[in-house]
Order: sequence, then C-alpha cells, then structure tokens
Amino acid sequence: MFSLILACWRGFGLSLLLLLLATCQPQSPRTQPSESQLRARFAALLHAGDSVYAQKASYDSFAHALVYYDSAQALADRSGDTLLLANAVFAKGRIYDAWNKEPQQTIRYYQQAADLLRHQPGQRERYYHLRHLVAHAYDKVPDSLRTVQALRQLHRELRPLPDSVRRELGFIVEMALISSQVRNYALADTVLRQLTRRAWVRNDPATYDYLYHYYLTQARLEVLHHHRPASPYLDSLRQVYEHATNTFDRQYYSDNLAQLYAAARRHELAFNYLHLNQQITDSLNHGGGITDLRQALVESERRQEQAEARVRAARSRAIGGLSAALGIISLLSFYLYRQGRRSRAQSARLALVNQALDDKVAQVELLNKEIQHRVKNNLHMIFSLLQMQERRTDNEEVIEQLQAARLRVESIAALHNQLLSNPQGLDLGAYLKTLISTVVSCLANDKQVVTHLVTEELHLPTNNYFALSLILNEWVTNSIKYAGTADGLLEVSVRVKNKPGQVCIEYFDNGPAATLAAHGSSGLGSQIITLLSRQLGATLHTSPTNAYQYELCIPSANGV
Repeated sequence: MFSLILACWRGFGLSLLLLLLATCQPQSPRTQPSESQLRARFAALLHAGDSVYAQKASYDSFAHALVYYDSAQALADRSGDTLLLANAVFAKGRIYDAWNKEPQQTIRYYQQAADLLRHQPGQRERYYHLRHLVAHAYDKVPDSLRTVQALRQLHRELRPLPDSVRRELGFIVEMALISSQVRNYALADTVLRQLTRRAWVRNDPATYDYLYHYYLTQARLEVLHHHRPASPYLDSLRQVYEHATNTFDRQYYSDNLAQLYAAARRHELAFNYLHLNQQITDSLNHGGGITDLRQALVESERRQEQAEARVRAARSRAIGGLSAALGIISLLSFYLYRQGRRSRAQSARLALVNQALDDKVAQVELLNKEIQHRVKNNLHMIFSLLQMQERRTDNEEVIEQLQAARLRVESIAALHNQLLSNPQGLDLGAYLKTLISTVVSCLANDKQVVTHLVTEELHLPTNNYFALSLILNEWVTNSIKYAGTADGLLEVSVRVKNKPGQVCIEYFDNGPAATLAAHGSSGLGSQIITLLSRQLGATLHTSPTNAYQYELCIPSANGV
C-alpha cells in the first residue's frame, strides 16, 4: 500500500516539476522545425549572406549580408549546435572586419568562433584559420606586439605539420602578409620559407586571393626590406589591380601600390595610384552605405542583447519555478519519510511471513525434485526389466513386442529428462532428433535409415508432448519394420509447422504403396496412435494411397 502511495506522490511531484519547467520555457506559436530542416535553413541563410558579402560593391553589400547572418545566428542560438554557432559568430566577425571601424569587436567575434571550434572534431584547420584572423584583427587595433605574438605561436604549431597538411592551409600566406603589415619582415620571410611553397599558393574564391596576397607580401619584402625598387612583383600587383572585380579590392591594391612605388622612389606612379585610391575612398564614403552599415551593426548588437536578455529572463523564471518545486518536493519528502517509518515496521512483519512462505516453497521444491527423481529411476528400472526379459527369450514375436514396449518407455524417459533439463521450454528439434535416433539405432539393424527433420516454434501445452512422443515412436517403428524399399535405403521425413489455431505434424517415408496391407488398423501400435490422438483432441489424417504418410493436427496452446 505504501509503495502505491509513494509512486503516486513521486508521479505527482515529477508532473509538477515538468509543468513548472514548461511554463518557464518561451512558447512559440509555430511547430518547431526538425534538426535537419533547421540545418538546411541555416546553410541557406549563410550561403545567401556570403554571396552578398562577396560582391563588395559598397558598404551596402555588408549591411545586406548582415541581415542574413543575423537570421542564421538566431537559428544557431535556437539549435545550440556548437558548429552552427561558430559559423554564425565567424560571419558576424567578417562584417566588422570589412567595416574596419571597431577592431575590438572583430577580435571578440573571431576569438569566440575559435574557442567554439577548438575541440570540435574535423575542424582543426578552420581553428588555425581563425587564429590567424585574430592576429589580423590585432593589427587593426593597432597592437603590433600581440599581432606578432599570435603569429609566432601559430608558426610554432604549424611547423611540425607534414607538407601534405600545410599545403592545404592557404592562410599561411596571410600570416606572412600580416607580418609584413606590422613591418616584421623577418617573420614574414620565415613564414614563407618554412611553412609554404610558391607552387602551393592559389586563389580561393570562397575566402581570399592568396596568390595576389603572395605577390603583395613578396613586393613588400623586396622593396621595403631588401630595398630592391625594381621588383617584378610590383608588375604583378599592377595586373591584379587592373583585373580587380570589386571596389574594395581596387581600393586595397591601389593603396598598397601607392606606398610601394613611393618607397621605390617611382613618384609618378605612386601619385597616380594615390589619386586613384582617394577617388575610390571618396566614392565609398559618400555613397551613404557606411552610415547604413553602422546602423545595421548597432541594430544587430541590440537584437543580440535582447535575445540574451530573454534567455536570462527565461533562466530566472526556470530557477524560480524550480525553487517552488523543490519546496513542494521537500514537504512531500517529509511526509514520505513519516510514511516510510510506518512501512518499515510493516515490512519487518511481512519479512517474517515471507520467510515462512519461502521455507514452505523450498520444501515443496525439494519434494518435487524427489518425486521427479523417483519417476526417472522407475522408468529406468522398467526399461532395464524389459531389456532383461528380451535377452532371456528366443521367441521373435516376444522379442518384437518387448522391443516395442521398451522403446515406448524410453521415449517417455527421454521426454522426462528433456523437460527436467529445460524448465523454461522444450527444444523440440533436439528432442525429436534424439527420439528418432534412439528408435533407429534399436530397430534398424542392417537397414540404412536417413531422417529429415524440420521443426518450427511450437505453441503446445507441456502435457501434450508425452502423447506426441509416443505417436512419433510408433510411426518410426512401423516404418522401420514394414516399409521395405528396393535399394534398402529408408528415408523418414518429419515436418512440424504451425497453422492457424493448430500445430500439424506431417510424417511420411519412402516405402512403396504395395506394402499398404502391412499397416492394418488392428495392431497395438495403431490402437495406441488412435487413443493418443483422441487424448490430444487432435485430427489424424492418413493418405489413401500411402500407409506411411500421416498428418496429425493438434489444437495449439494459444489458439493462434
């Protein structure tokens, strides 16, 4: 009784706790999408944002891309998936990086994305890529000391990697470019010599123009570090500028060409590119896009703060609900403690009663084992007496009758042993195989007998197995005694299968129909088969043309 009360109170407390938690969760009027649908929507938003970002026509491109990135981050926050969160945060950092007005925000987002990917399997290369972007963001602060520290640490981690891995890390060129930007030309030269090869460098439309940045880095090293004004990389950079497809790339390369030509004392070219750079910068600044981008970033941060505030409020409501639930559970626990004391006293009394019952059960089990042992011994004694009597007579008819009686006793004894050995259920196939083998070995003498046995899982009452074993014993005995074959090879086939509402045992041998008269219905074996079939409530069918073919259908235990 107490266990029922305890279960009810526990169920009530759990239901109350789940109800409080449910009320603390923000409700959505829409059906929540599946994980695969959410991932697909996230990927579509991120791809759309990247497509707009890659245009780099003006600051409006970044503002429009931010709309897609904010929607993607909202999905990532809802999913809680670390990889999606890292991708969303990285995209936000790219916007700040392109705006180039708040480098601390760029550092924050890039570092957050790197921390999210640090322990993600299969994301080691992207983790290193984000590490170099953090160094790039420090350069824009400007904080050349932290920039160089970050690059040196990354250089130490990448140096032991095999060439097959490093050749796929295109951002190594960017590490050298950043080093040259903070005028650490020795580090830039070391990165290019130790971590990459010219043949490995190629542009990547999805990220950076690594080959063009390689030209820029080598031009800086030759002009600014080695003081070689006639660097062929300057000509390569001029070609890059001429083929630049977006405004920001033209601004970037014109600015660098102006600086490099000025350092090379080629002032006319330096002035031309400086003039072009000023024109591009003016067109960007006066296009109005920079104001829109600033406003879009402010709105994005405000939405993110509101989302975090909602999460904090939901967490506070959850904590409050849990506190209330814990208070109620504490009261219930006190009540259950008092009930438990009473139940322990009752349990002690019941334990004494149960012990007495267990003793009675043990006595009954012992008595049952003793009875089964005596039955086994008696069957063995009867079998031995029949065998002794068989040896003492020379009358063939008497020997035949004694053998038949002995086989019947042995089939009962074999089934009895099987049931004792397998209290959970009889292995019918193994038992029938043993039974048929016993009959064959006893009666076959010089006749060659081959048996075919196919069984299915049976649904019969246990007490039906004795009658079934005796019937099968008579069938096999009759086949061996009467089914004469031309080549001396006797084949006996037994099939046990389930049918709707009954279990059917099919038996037949390869004896010729000419010996049909040998299977008269007046013999003792036939009488035994008929009586046992009635005892089972079974239907016995015989073939009108073959006396060695039977079908016995017994009602199954479960009626199916």
